[in-house]
Amino acid sequence: RLREVIARTGVTTVFSEVLASDALARTLAEEAGVRTGVLDPIEGLSDKTADQDYFSLMRGNLAALRKANGC
Repeated sequence: RLREVIARTGVTTVFSEVLASDALARTLAEEAGVRTGVLDPIEGLSDKTADQDYFSLMRGNLAALRKANGC
């Protein structure tokens, strides 16, 4: 069903979150012929993001969404 929605609506990217496995997103994107992307819900800062704050993480999310939507 999701593949049908992707094809019908022109979705270009299937997103996953940094705190969850991206396996389902990768499989769905591969089968639908679209890209994958990652969004950060800021629920769990890691060593990699410890120097960032809410605004910098959300700017990163916005950049990922803009790229996915060709903005």
